[in-house]
Amino acid sequence: MKIYIIGKNGQLGFDLDRVLSKKYEVDGGGREKFDVRRVDDFLAFIKFKYDIIINCSAYLDVVNSEKYIKDSFLMNAILPSVISKYCYENKIKFFHFSTDYVFDGRKRTPYVEVDRCNPLNNYGLSKYVGERMILENNPDAKILRVSGLYGKKESKSKGYNFVSFIIKKAEKREKVQIVNDQFLTPTYTQNIAKQVEKLIDFDISGIIHSTDEGETSWYDFALAIKKILNLDIKIEKKDSKDLFPKRPKYSVLENAVLKKNGINIMRNWKESLEYFLKVDLVK
Repeated sequence: MKIYIIGKNGQLGFDLDRVLSKKYEVDGGGREKFDVRRVDDFLAFIKFKYDIIINCSAYLDVVNSEKYIKDSFLMNAILPSVISKYCYENKIKFFHFSTDYVFDGRKRTPYVEVDRCNPLNNYGLSKYVGERMILENNPDAKILRVSGLYGKKESKSKGYNFVSFIIKKAEKREKVQIVNDQFLTPTYTQNIAKQVEKLIDFDISGIIHSTDEGETSWYDFALAIKKILNLDIKIEKKDSKDLFPKRPKYSVLENAVLKKNGINIMRNWKESLEYFLKVDLVK
């Protein structure tokens, strides 16, 4: 079985590659290899070559999504919907990733896949519209909603992830202010990659929540990193009221579909973080 990962050299794509390549023939890359914005050329390139397409490419900048609306919707909705349609018509399995930011955070218990979406910002809206367009074009698509990603490879678009941000600030002995009123589930990208590997062989489609288990605030997440690595850093609490654009204050996801089908292998976020910092990061 041959797999092409769009965005293979990014944070999530990196772990998908190192997990899936142990079992499958994996190809892929980012714009340095093939720019998916040239979508007709990309579809011609993958024709008859691959059994699975995994799309890790996205416009991830929450702040700039408010300014560069066309770019955000192009990358998060229009292009993946076109690729998903091609996959459906050619019997190619299609994986895509969405976000917890499709919710408004008014709920105070974990969101399940069928809960109503109500994005607070253009980034969340572009991802939500992408979900709808993809499934309209390809009812067999698997769309995994994820949250608070970190891994061995930093996000290419951001140049960091939250864990590396805290570590770099500690190295420079700079204090940080972290919001303490936004709750989520930090998720280790290698766990998502292993969950995708399991999903390949299961006939499940549609929206699938795939985050680590449990919940925490960004502030307590930062404290956990500090404690595990014994970092010399001052971490102060910050209220999110001044953040632009607005983010959901509670966006914890429940892996209801995975659990219903008996295939949830996502680990507790604390356990995952400790493994990542003590084992994977130092390899």
